[in-house]
Amino acid sequence: MNSIILHISDLHVSLENKVEGERINEDSYLKIPKSKEPSQHFIDKFIIAAKEECNDKKVYLLVTGDISDCGAKLEFDYALIYLNAIIEGLKIEKENILLIPGDHDINRKAIEELKYSQESFTNEELNNSKFKNFSDFYFSLLNKSFDCNKVLFDVLNFENEFILLGINSSHEVGLEKIEGQINIEVFKDELVKIENSKNLKFIACCHHNVTSSHEDKNRGQWEANNRLRFLTTLEENGIKYIFSGNEHTSGSKKCHGDILVSDSGALSSIRWDSAFKIYELDNSENIILKNNIFALQKPGTNDAPYYWDTRTNSKAKQDECFTISFKNPPQMNAVLNEIPEDISTLSNENEQTKLKKVAKSESNIYYSEKYTVDLYEKVKELNLYHSGHFHWSETSRAHNWIDVSKLIEEKENLNFVKNAIVDVIENKNIDKKIDLIIGLGYEGNIISSKAAIKFNKPYAFLPYSYRHDEHHDFENELNFDNSTNKFKSVLIVTDVVNDGRTIRKLINKRQKIFFSNVDKVYVISLFYTGESVLHHDILNYDFIKTFKNYDIENDEEVNNIEFYTVKSLKVEKCPYGKDFRESCLIVKDNLGCVNMFYDESKYLK
Repeated sequence: MNSIILHISDLHVSLENKVEGERINEDSYLKIPKSKEPSQHFIDKFIIAAKEECNDKKVYLLVTGDISDCGAKLEFDYALIYLNAIIEGLKIEKENILLIPGDHDINRKAIEELKYSQESFTNEELNNSKFKNFSDFYFSLLNKSFDCNKVLFDVLNFENEFILLGINSSHEVGLEKIEGQINIEVFKDELVKIENSKNLKFIACCHHNVTSSHEDKNRGQWEANNRLRFLTTLEENGIKYIFSGNEHTSGSKKCHGDILVSDSGALSSIRWDSAFKIYELDNSENIILKNNIFALQKPGTNDAPYYWDTRTNSKAKQDECFTISFKNPPQMNAVLNEIPEDISTLSNENEQTKLKKVAKSESNIYYSEKYTVDLYEKVKELNLYHSGHFHWSETSRAHNWIDVSKLIEEKENLNFVKNAIVDVIENKNIDKKIDLIIGLGYEGNIISSKAAIKFNKPYAFLPYSYRHDEHHDFENELNFDNSTNKFKSVLIVTDVVNDGRTIRKLINKRQKIFFSNVDKVYVISLFYTGESVLHHDILNYDFIKTFKNYDIENDEEVNNIEFYTVKSLKVEKCPYGKDFRESCLIVKDNLGCVNMFYDESKYLK
């Protein structure tokens, strides 16, 4: 039996006649009417549409808020009728339901009454009051209590494949405030306590949207500062998916880097996007959910005022499926070449001569049984070493590359590489010598953050020199004044270094004014992929220019670099010279295995 997630949201069960001063919402098919026939007809049609996909499948139900329209008891009474009909019609087990409150499920009248009757009250008393009707409904439907004073109030284990997190983004909603917001520290503590013996992936489920598809903006309907902390917390914990509602638009959109948000749309909206989704577990080796979208069609005839039909993902600008995690990473598709320790094995005589002049000792390289060896094991385990024909820029072309972004997806691996950078700094006593730390590139920015905090050094982020066009002007500048030689020694942290051209270009071209007053530059990378035997001198211009066929014309003369890396893994360079566009058939004929980025792509348009 296959398993699916039925995702619905924003039912807005509404009063048809005004009761006790509550508002009437005209934008919902689900009413509390004199006759319940129209609303029941809507539910019946929904069940018929969903049943076509749900037959012979195990159904998990996710409801992301705004079940009622104003949190009134009568609304919840009828919501109980409608949801029970769905549960019975689709044969859903109660333990396979995750039910989340929305801002419309808050009873604001209860807040007013509490403030009128009591001069002072605790947050717990306020929450108990405003969530009372929802809590009673929750217990009646699911036969379990709703803890309104928790942020992460419930979880749902989906087939031991991943865990849905029930997050109450309406926790801070009151009389005036309707935006999503949570207590981040409480959320972190609650997240740590979740029983997850199999280390399953998490999917965050909440009502408020953190980004917007309909309005095409990033902010969504979440308090701006709290939103950034919330997304960063998800990122820190390797949570890459959010299932939400609230926007009344069926959407799928990335935000905050790689976090993808899937909004089911409003189930019963008359004016807006009446839709729902079914996430179907793909029977592949990886954990993949197919993103099936169903939309309400409104032909306007008497016999068929509406009907449900599937929506094409491409036209809806949504992904066909979501890859939650990889069960079994594919086998290595390239041979890993470790750098030789013995310089006599090198064919480059100039390099041998250069290295023989400096006594090879432990002080000239970094090695750790824990970090150097374990980092190499992670490369193999996660299949980070890829073969192909890769062109990043005019002077950066290779047959292999290391996918560091995949390495830092997992919280455990991210902490590992951050600690590795810290260990290099401590091992070489660099923290006592530097005045500033620079994280270079997105990955360098991430992996250097702990070191900047631990050693309490001024910190800056800079993009790679060949990616300046992708950033705003202020992101391309250091924003530190070094006219008085305040920063004499600077540490640059990055993920991968090959021949150091990017580093030298940064020092002597992009940030020349600043670095003209820097005496010493330390560089630490996770990986070194060049051709040299490890030594702290190998990124300097005077050393690199001795290499045969090296393109010295596009380099910068910098000789004050001291370099360390956690692990060396050789990457074979593209064998063609400056005429590679004519001599390399892969590039010349624009074959599919070419991976082009940055300034190189303009030549093949």
